[in-house]
Amino acid sequence: MVGMILVIGWLTLSFIKIKLHENIVNKEAEELGMKISNLEKSNNLIEKFLVYMSNPSFIERQARIKLNYKAPGEEVVFIYPDNSAKVSSSSESFKNENSSNYIKWWDWLLRD
Repeated sequence: MVGMILVIGWLTLSFIKIKLHENIVNKEAEELGMKISNLEKSNNLIEKFLVYMSNPSFIERQARIKLNYKAPGEEVVFIYPDNSAKVSSSSESFKNENSSNYIKWWDWLLRD
């Protein structure tokens, strides 16, 4: 009888250990599956990016931006900022500091 109890106890402990190892292996397999799916997604993104980068319009656009590429027959136009315009300062905005507030508003509204 004691031998049967020991065998049943030993089988029970062995079963528990096997279940614990099975749970650990299942969790690791699940994590590896998630890593695989993430890598597949990143591979798909990289493939799409490579296809986009090999597109002739992308290459031409990058050549225009980085290498100042100009196609035959195109003309280049340069636009320079106008630095000759005089910017009025806040001290010049009101000619008479002693005038009434409504006169200052009127002058401000009617300015060119």
